Amino acid sequence: MKLSIITINLNNALGLERTSQSVICQTFDDFEWIIIDGASNDNSCDIIKKYEKKVTYWISEPDTGVYNAMNKGIRQAKGDYCLFLNSGDWLYSCDSLSKAFEKIKNLDRADVYYSDCILSNNVIQKMAQKLSIDNFYLFESINHQNSFIKRSLFFDHEFYNEKNQTTSDVMFFIKEYYLYNSKFIFINTIISVYTLGGISTNYENNRKELDKEIKDIIGDLEFEKLVDRYTVKKIEKKESLLEKTIKLIIKIIKYIMPYGLYKLYLLIKNIFQEKE
Repeated sequence: MKLSIITINLNNALGLERTSQSVICQTFDDFEWIIIDGASNDNSCDIIKKYEKKVTYWISEPDTGVYNAMNKGIRQAKGDYCLFLNSGDWLYSCDSLSKAFEKIKNLDRADVYYSDCILSNNVIQKMAQKLSIDNFYLFESINHQNSFIKRSLFFDHEFYNEKNQTTSDVMFFIKEYYLYNSKFIFINTIISVYTLGGISTNYENNRKELDKEIKDIIGDLEFEKLVDRYTVKKIEKKESLLEKTIKLIIKIIKYIMPYGLYKLYLLIKNIFQEKE
């Protein structure tokens, strides 16, 4: 099962260097590596040439946006599955691909394999092992840096929508799941690290684009139900955060209080608890 790693880049030589280092060190070698550069005017092309022996195909020319560049990469790819590892993102370790494919060989054949993700701030982003439309709407589903997508899906169904600025990768997954009944399988490993700060982390733009697209797919009534569930979850999350904040404040008070005041605090607390 051959993999196509597709890296798109625009004026991010530093990020491209980090991505490249993570690719060339892999112990797994059954992959091709495609780099699509959007006519960068920094030294990105120098970085590509530095690793040219490891690169299967690369080009540097103007494009109309991130999804136009990703689609170019798909059309050049020859692998059974695609992994979109854009400049700035990096494979988690030198054996990330080996570990992932070792697990995949013991699983059923899927259209999309996906894993948990580590963000560049060292936060682990857990992915739902059983997907639903709610997961996608809440941005809790999967990301392209940590998923192997069967290349034929793009040709059989559709490529990334180049009109959208930030959410076409999420919408691709939603359509594959909701419209085309594609098979998604979770693999218990980490594939890559996702760098925060790009256009895909612009929450307001993401929400506007996603709302419009999902509404068109599932209809007004189902969309209203989805929003209601989202609102309830958001309120629960706020309440949970408030509870954690209160507990933290109490711990700080306990720590800084003189012993006498702490005893008074316990007395008052017990009185209120008895009243309840």
